Amino acid sequence: MLKNLGTFATEYASDTDDIAEDFYDPCLRKSVTYDRITGFFSSTVFHLVHSALAVFFTENDGRMRLLCSPRLSAPDADSLLFGYAARSNAILAETLRAELAEMLDSAHAVGTRLLAALVASGRLEIKLARVAASVSEADKRMFHDKVGVFTDSAGDVVGFRGSLNESYLGLSANGNIESVDVWPSWEGGRDAQRAHNAVSRFARLWEGEVPGVSVVGLPDDIRRELERVAVDADLEALLRHLAKQTPAEPVVGPPAVGGIELRRHQINAFERWVAEGHRGLLAHATGSGKTVTGLYCAQTALAAGQVPLILVPSQLLLEQWGNQVRELLGARVVLAGGGHHEWSRGGVLRAAIESARVERPYAVVAVANTAAGPAFRSQVRPMSGKLFAIADEAHRFGSPEFRTILDWLDAPWRLGLSATPERAGDAEGTAAIVDYFGGIVHRYTLKDALDDGVLAPYVYHPSWVSLIEAEQQRWDALTTEIRRRFAIAKAPGAKAHTAEQLRMKLIERARLAKGAANKVPAAADLITQHYHPGQKWLVYCDNQAQLADVRQALDRRGIRSWEYHRQMRGDADTTLKLFDVSGGIVVAIKCLDEGVDIPSATHALILASSRNPREFIQRRGRVLRRSPHKTVATLLDVLVLPETLDQNDPKWSLAIGELARALQFANWGIGQAATSRLEDKWVSMGLSLAQIDELRTAGVETDDDDEGDPSSD
Repeated sequence: MLKNLGTFATEYASDTDDIAEDFYDPCLRKSVTYDRITGFFSSTVFHLVHSALAVFFTENDGRMRLLCSPRLSAPDADSLLFGYAARSNAILAETLRAELAEMLDSAHAVGTRLLAALVASGRLEIKLARVAASVSEADKRMFHDKVGVFTDSAGDVVGFRGSLNESYLGLSANGNIESVDVWPSWEGGRDAQRAHNAVSRFARLWEGEVPGVSVVGLPDDIRRELERVAVDADLEALLRHLAKQTPAEPVVGPPAVGGIELRRHQINAFERWVAEGHRGLLAHATGSGKTVTGLYCAQTALAAGQVPLILVPSQLLLEQWGNQVRELLGARVVLAGGGHHEWSRGGVLRAAIESARVERPYAVVAVANTAAGPAFRSQVRPMSGKLFAIADEAHRFGSPEFRTILDWLDAPWRLGLSATPERAGDAEGTAAIVDYFGGIVHRYTLKDALDDGVLAPYVYHPSWVSLIEAEQQRWDALTTEIRRRFAIAKAPGAKAHTAEQLRMKLIERARLAKGAANKVPAAADLITQHYHPGQKWLVYCDNQAQLADVRQALDRRGIRSWEYHRQMRGDADTTLKLFDVSGGIVVAIKCLDEGVDIPSATHALILASSRNPREFIQRRGRVLRRSPHKTVATLLDVLVLPETLDQNDPKWSLAIGELARALQFANWGIGQAATSRLEDKWVSMGLSLAQIDELRTAGVETDDDDEGDPSSD
């Protein structure tokens, strides 16, 4: 009986406990059923609970039920299993079939055959769930925190909730840092209530009785595939095989680069990239470890005798990649651009690529404007067949200037890294990137990173100001002009330059909101009210004039700040180092959007924002990076919103763009206060909550126009 196991700890954490040995193993030995909600399941977990598994299924005649659903957000509600988005049963079946084939070819094929045998025999049932945004918080928590229930023959229950998945990385002592809270039903009080609630909710979810959760069994095609695999699999023999293994036997650990172990999403991304012929774009949120994933792919290329050519948009990223390739991969590095000219002398670059061997690895890191030049092309193009092309901030390479690199760089292996590979308002540039790299093979959104604990949770504080009279008059005039130019651009026979004129007017109007005069005193007020010495604030401005105004406003209040931008007179690196050590306030422009890593930043105050997904994804990711002394981040946002509004108002597109972005910030943050505040503002403008629900459903990360759709004005 479970009671005979003695007193359970209230929590098991993988940095101090062996969760598999101390908790899972003994509970399985005493249970007859095991019910589990998990975002990811892998048969490799069987290798960690091997002896207990045999007892559970053979001696106890145990039954296991797994309900898998890895996503909660509305845009990802169709995601099902193993992190793949499958929008039909046919796509789902094909995805799972490929996953099964890959597992059978892996080092853990025995566990995979056991999985098939258990499903075919009815001892393991797996269902898949689609979770809508309307699900209650209690039921969301079952999925978000991943709940499990062990039950013995006497009906006693041990329930648990934690961050881990039912996988090797979730349970292994060498895997992710995870923890579980445990509640035995016989302890009474709150533990008994939690255990009872877990049993009840799982039953309702399993039977599909919870509104907003659609539960389906495995597709028939996959069930037949598992039965086919199980035909030659002797269940009892497989269980005996696992039971004979000892913990001392080696278990293949998670992939790593330079001692840094990959997280599950990074492993998934690597595997999808390999499956696509070593080509593809990774759309991974800022702060989720794109660089580490790229380095692991580069490590694979070096082992195959190839030379990684890493293309970056800035000198800062050139230095960062160069240092990491040396330190983590142990390769010789040739730097091109950013003040490094040695590559261009006497064919040095070509000679390095020609000389590269597995035992003598080389890598090239080049700034994009250097790589776009004829001198670089003449040395590298003849060697393209030996290269692995990696583009960091890959969206930059869709520009007309850098797109030329993609035309001649015929590298067999290709990898693009970007939080948002799609170029806002540039379908041609986006198509060039997608065509060259072979499409987006793996997505990992900021919401995914928050759910998985890769990024720090955050509190969101929205506030708002209005345009001053002169700004409002200019806004109205520009809106009228935009409507006129939009009609001209859509007319038959419109000239090519008309669309560009329209785009420039949209940018001019957007700049009015970004640089609204009332934002400066609002920023000074927020910092005065909330800043405490020792905190580390990033203040995002639109231009140097706004930056100077903010700093002057803070100076008048006796608050010291530093500036950070590309044209600054002082030493930028020293500024960031001082900020990282001592804290304070850094007022910056766009240069913090790409490449600058300040994980210790605790607060972000956003004055200049747009509907360009890349900007706010990067800015949120910048302040949400994990740091040893940061548990929760804080985002403060200054919006531009009118007092009243209707759909015919020239301010309509401005308010919609601001609120769409703010609602997403609020929905992914901690608590409901920000959402309630935004809803109250919406109502105060004379609009119904039904309209804001439509706006919330539409979201903002799917917008493909930096400054909105003029047809909606």
